[in-house]
Amino acid sequence: MAATIAPVTDAAAFLDSLSFGSEELRSAKEAARNSRDFRRVIETTLRALPESAGGSASLKRATALYLLSRPEAAAPEVACASETPQTALIRGRVALENGDPAQAAAAFAVLIGTDLGGPSLLSDLATAAALSGDSGMAHKAAARLPQSADGLYAEGIALESEGEYEEAKAKYEQSLAKDANHPRALFRLALRLDLEGRDEKALELYRRLTALTHAPVNALLNAALLLEDTAKFAEAETCYQRVLKVDPTHVRARIGLRDCRASQTMFFDEDSERREDRRNQILRTPISEFELSVRSRNCLAKMNIESLGDLVKKSEQELLAYKNFGETSLQEIKDILAQKGLRLGMQVEDDAPLYVADKAEADAQFNQLFGGSDEDADDDDDTPMASDDPRAASIDALDLSIRSRRCMETLEIKTVAELTERSEQELMASKNFGLTSLNEIRKKLEERGLSLKKK
Repeated sequence: MAATIAPVTDAAAFLDSLSFGSEELRSAKEAARNSRDFRRVIETTLRALPESAGGSASLKRATALYLLSRPEAAAPEVACASETPQTALIRGRVALENGDPAQAAAAFAVLIGTDLGGPSLLSDLATAAALSGDSGMAHKAAARLPQSADGLYAEGIALESEGEYEEAKAKYEQSLAKDANHPRALFRLALRLDLEGRDEKALELYRRLTALTHAPVNALLNAALLLEDTAKFAEAETCYQRVLKVDPTHVRARIGLRDCRASQTMFFDEDSERREDRRNQILRTPISEFELSVRSRNCLAKMNIESLGDLVKKSEQELLAYKNFGETSLQEIKDILAQKGLRLGMQVEDDAPLYVADKAEADAQFNQLFGGSDEDADDDDDTPMASDDPRAASIDALDLSIRSRRCMETLEIKTVAELTERSEQELMASKNFGLTSLNEIRKKLEERGLSLKKK
């Protein structure tokens, strides 16, 4: 086992030597997270190096980019670096952060038994192997570690890869008993609780992680999503800003920050949105669905009026001003609109949203315009479930919340069958899909004797 090493404090010497082991690399990464001066030296060195030059220059660039938490930019550099044990170590660390645990495990495995070995390498190997589904290798790596916080964490993630979730959580808790701020144990336990829908406990652990000066990026992102789901937007915004402070180009953090800020200024009223959905559905109705005289139909076609929405934007005077459009055609149009509770010119008059202070008044206004009620619409939505096979129903039959419904649209899921072919992990990867939405989906499917696809 490698001896305890002194903390890395000289960034320039570290990058010049390129003779680091796994423990030194971990120490340098922590220094880069915690010291502005350390980061400044790395950034200065990086600017002086040519891009993708190959050889040791590419390894130095890859190492600098990794230390600056820019693994995506480091990947092409390490790919053209000269092959050394340090290249394999950086390749593994970069692949692990980029979400390619199989490549990471392969890179770490060749270093076992070399001078670069050590507790952090074994912990990395256990992590990468477990995440890639190789529980055997994960257990072997964990077995070589002492019963330290790292060793107990490694045992936990190996068990988790086999689906032994309760045993894995117990190991993570034992790891945290030895080191209350062990970042990986905190993260895996928080993620496990997050997936189980135990939002409050998961958020407590995520907060402990985000309190660390070197909080993992994934922990900050997961915490932000959970905070958004519980309407704690200011705290979520802080998480995104911390990610962007380390990597200003981080795509997920930039999108998340933008959406989070928008959520804080957006008034959301689901009843109003449902009324707007019904209103827009009616206004999108094509003119071709109505029985009109040839003259009226031709006039409307020449005016590029294709839907009821196009039609109600016109006033009586605008229609009558068109050649061959007379009083008879006008009355015919007015009769058709009246069937739907519409009138000419109403779109112009009613451009303001149908939001009224009193909900009963808003419902009355909407029903006066379009007929029926929200309860009627709910009954209509439920009819597809009458099928003998609940999987054949439209996704609308689940009567999901607005956020969940929009996620289904983003994922192009149109039927219950298509939904059951998705796993929890696939859904959680969708933007704005959090634990609240996942629990709602689970509940709706369970009511019909169905479930999401197992991983």
